[in-house]
Amino acid sequence: MLHNRGGVSQETRERILKAIEELNYQPNLLASRLKSTKEYVVAVLLPQATKEIPFWHDHILGVEQAEKEIRQLEVTTKVFYFDQNSEDSFRERVNEIMADTVDGVFMVPVFYEEAIRLLRHCQKSQVPCLLFDTNLPDETGVRYIGQNAYDSGYLAAELLSYCIPSDGTILLANIVQEHDNHLQFAKREEGFLAFFRETSLTTELIRFESRRGFSQEIAQQLAEVIRQTPNLNGIFTINGVQHVAQVLEQQGFTDYRLIGYDVIPETIHFLGNGTIHFLISQQPKMQAYEGIKLLSQSILLKKDLPESYYLPIDIVMKSNLKYHVK
Repeated sequence: MLHNRGGVSQETRERILKAIEELNYQPNLLASRLKSTKEYVVAVLLPQATKEIPFWHDHILGVEQAEKEIRQLEVTTKVFYFDQNSEDSFRERVNEIMADTVDGVFMVPVFYEEAIRLLRHCQKSQVPCLLFDTNLPDETGVRYIGQNAYDSGYLAAELLSYCIPSDGTILLANIVQEHDNHLQFAKREEGFLAFFRETSLTTELIRFESRRGFSQEIAQQLAEVIRQTPNLNGIFTINGVQHVAQVLEQQGFTDYRLIGYDVIPETIHFLGNGTIHFLISQQPKMQAYEGIKLLSQSILLKKDLPESYYLPIDIVMKSNLKYHVK
């Protein structure tokens, strides 16, 4: 009966539902929907995937997969795409969501002030709001699903420590745009540095950062830093590992262990040819899938969202890549 199959009388259906309530039993969501005809809408605020930034493609696959499962519960998603490089685009979509009637919000807080404006609107309207990809832990009432950035950086440091001499040198490289969400990247670096503070290793750490993205000029500067560091053994890329790999390949640099983030076409290429040795997967499809399911349960069962829902931190290598690429 709970699966809404035929052959069940209305009287029987009502009796079973009443028993479920009296026993304080947590029914599956479909049973809950037997008593309601309301349609629910989850607004998804997501960057548009592009050739230059394909990372967001897997998120929409996760949203679509989740919607197939929640559609029978009369829950649908409404995706609001924005240009990741345009705060105006983000603001426009925030305004559209705030003017719309939605029952939940699932968003990437790319632009801080506008994201907080939407978050406060949701809190005032008692609409559950779940952040993904990037957390804002210092803000009141934030709910988040995704990777623990600090722990991922710590894990990267531990992994590199197994691959290089204890007195070796590691380069921390970070290639971002000025408007990127630097909080997430800072947490990765914080975790990375914490590992070496807590150990007796004498590893030297040096930095290279570009807040102007990647260009031929940046590539030349990075290549020069590598050339001027003869005892360099490892490179931890906080963001933009595909760009670092490109420089290593073009310059013929081969004696380094390179670790970075995200399983996307460019990084898959460099992992396959051995330029990148380790990738930390953020599991974007799972982020979106689990996030939409969590929001749906919160809406339908009137349950509070968990403060943090951390996903496993997966290390991807050439040898297990096939299990992470479908």
